[in-house]
Amino acid sequence: MRVRDVLVETSGQLAARGIPDSRIEAEVLLRHALRMDRAEFFANLDGCLETAEEKLLSQMLRRRVQREPLSYILGHREFYGLDFAVTPDVLIPRQETELLVEKALEFCSADRFKEGVAIADVGTGSGAVAIAIAHNLPQATLYATDISVDALAVADANRRRHRLVERVHLGHGDLMGPVPFPVDVIVSNPPYLKTFEIANLAPEIRQEPAGALDGGADGLDVVRRLLLQAPNHLRPGGCMLVEIAPEQLDPVTTMAGNILTNAHVSFSKDLLGVPRIIIIDLEMGTGQEHESDNSSVARVIETGDVLVNTS
Repeated sequence: MRVRDVLVETSGQLAARGIPDSRIEAEVLLRHALRMDRAEFFANLDGCLETAEEKLLSQMLRRRVQREPLSYILGHREFYGLDFAVTPDVLIPRQETELLVEKALEFCSADRFKEGVAIADVGTGSGAVAIAIAHNLPQATLYATDISVDALAVADANRRRHRLVERVHLGHGDLMGPVPFPVDVIVSNPPYLKTFEIANLAPEIRQEPAGALDGGADGLDVVRRLLLQAPNHLRPGGCMLVEIAPEQLDPVTTMAGNILTNAHVSFSKDLLGVPRIIIIDLEMGTGQEHESDNSSVARVIETGDVLVNTS
């Protein structure tokens, strides 16, 4: 059967099982079986598949119609322009999380970090965030932690793939526990879904590690604990960047204002225009510069896409 006919047939089978973007996914699966880039693929639409290629495509298609995530089937995922190995032991890196990398790089562009900067990536999973930052920030040393040994094995493979073993250090343990000293920046894409939301997720997402998704009853169990650890793990003038669900902006901002009373709290929007990254900047803090009651709930004023802590 010609490649173009296999493409149509594969797309139809995916669509029949309710898989979104079936045409694109059919192309990706077929190119993977043929080991072709996109240009080669479209130049060979009138070619025919060999028996081994047909067998591989059939195996992958069987897994996909059972709603196994495409990235797990392919074994890799692109993130911030880099290719990362992924397995069912780690959360699949998302495009919206690239904003976390972008904001970390932006913060670390300050002159004071030209000679070096220490960054902790909490809940590193595949290591995508830590490795993307290290790849783009030669003066940075990363400390990537995870409670899952299996996830750290994937992160180790990825740091070796990108030749960053000497600058991306892995630590097994809970949150900042494996990092024995304060750092300049803490970044994290923690689990932030509410427990009851898990059952309503797409079948593909439910096959990702529950521990990387479930944030407890209010979705903020891990975020809350990480904020409580921050005062003892951030250097003066440091910054904490945390990915959240858009509706968590107000409660997380309030928590941050209560715990880090000398911090400037802001947020950044993702490509959909919704709050995605909470930015807690100790450098801009004013909480210890006057006699206000720092134990009170932070008063927050919205100014564009920035929340200003005025307590």
